[in-house]
Amino acid sequence: MGRLLLMTISFLAMMIVSVSAAILPFNGQTTVDVANSYTILAYPSDYVFYVVALIYLSILYWIYKQWQMFAKKQFAITHVQSFFFTISMVLSIVWIYYWQNSQFIIACMILVFSTLALAGMYLLLPEKNTMTTRLPISLYLAWLVLLIMFNLAILLVAARWDGFGLSQPLWAVILLTVFVAIALHIRFHHYDPYFPILFIWFYLGIAVQNNFEELLVTTAALFLSGVLLAGILFMRKKPRTIY
Repeated sequence: MGRLLLMTISFLAMMIVSVSAAILPFNGQTTVDVANSYTILAYPSDYVFYVVALIYLSILYWIYKQWQMFAKKQFAITHVQSFFFTISMVLSIVWIYYWQNSQFIIACMILVFSTLALAGMYLLLPEKNTMTTRLPISLYLAWLVLLIMFNLAILLVAARWDGFGLSQPLWAVILLTVFVAIALHIRFHHYDPYFPILFIWFYLGIAVQNNFEELLVTTAALFLSGVLLAGILFMRKKPRTIY
């Protein structure tokens, strides 16, 4: 019971802090205000961020089902999984603090550790894509990975990185492509067709935001969305042959 209670409290705390930071100004600005302070080409339309509400609701449902299984003595969450989940939630709260203070280097590092912790839990869950197994965790993990990309893009702009002489649109395309490779890796090696869906949602939002003012970025975002969709529909891993 203790590990499940810890997971519940840590998630509720993270959700409350996250929602509060998005609505109530801290240091005179919300999380969205911080993002809007910089012009990056990997920034999606504001409607993209509404999906966070669905992700949070899915995890709340997942936690509720864990409590139900606990009551029926069918609880399967291990101490290690609970540890990874709780650490990820705590680090997400810390990330919000540094993000609000525009300390992007520290924020990016903390976000990476938070994502790695949740990935540790994800890898220990059964490879079943249902609302009571790993699907909500998969969606939240995908969102954290996308936030790393977003955080990194703002970090580079804030640091006035010259991009080794390459243009900002080209670096935006490179960044988008690298993270598509991560999404396809998860899709293929972990039999997870839902993980890339968040990427498609995010990338289409980038295309909408850029419209056709940045043709290269818009075209790349749409093309990579198509690649992800093809990966979801057609990518299959051959079963291992045992002799």
